[in-house]
Amino acid sequence: MLADKVLDWLGSTGFPLEMEAAFAFREADFFVRQSAVLPDPQSDKGREIDVLANDPDLIGVINISFVVECKSSPNPWVIFTSEDAFSLYNRVHAFAMTSMAAKEALSKRCGNDWWEKWIARSEYGGYGFRQALRKDADPAYTAAIGAVKACHGIVREHCSSSIPLLSFAFPVIVVDSPLFECSRNADGALKLVEVPMSEFLFSAHIPENIGCSVKVVTKAHLPIFVKWAREVATAIRNEFQEDEDNAFKSSDT
Repeated sequence: MLADKVLDWLGSTGFPLEMEAAFAFREADFFVRQSAVLPDPQSDKGREIDVLANDPDLIGVINISFVVECKSSPNPWVIFTSEDAFSLYNRVHAFAMTSMAAKEALSKRCGNDWWEKWIARSEYGGYGFRQALRKDADPAYTAAIGAVKACHGIVREHCSSSIPLLSFAFPVIVVDSPLFECSRNADGALKLVEVPMSEFLFSAHIPENIGCSVKVVTKAHLPIFVKWAREVATAIRNEFQEDEDNAFKSSDT
């Protein structure tokens, strides 16, 4: 039957993975848009992103977004890691792409308990992302630049507001094939470990320099990751409630 042929075709595309990611975020009470068009800060044109998950915001001062690119492929993925990948790297940039107001608000909390729980991190992490066993173009870079540019477009748009908006945008890549971390042992041998999720530093010039940590999550790990996303969104709203109140007070004067 024709419907069976269409279902077979759909199974060979990335649409089921996108639907799975969107469903997971909806289950965690995020407002989800699929095939969302976001501003591209480099071309000033619209750019389609697979899944955009926003934490519902009735007031409009604190914006929390998860920008998700989905990559469906039988080929495994590799994140190259080292013990010092995040050494001397700005911890705010490692946390999320943020507006200027959010950066300032985060900086004021440097060293307090909230910072230590959500922002502080070890120096270990990823510095590169590739899809293994490919001879043609590597889709890893395309996924990373798409998610990061979309996040940058979101926070840049919020920086132009007359009210100092606290904007947090998290770039995420979801995959449905195995994910590995690759590192170098002390004896020089390569070590490969399969993981449910990981992250790596990514930077680009568009033309200004932007950088952020990009999280890569396997399909099986989505429920756990989305639970973390809900926890961090709630923690941000609770912590910055006073900043939100002050933003409205300053706009009224």
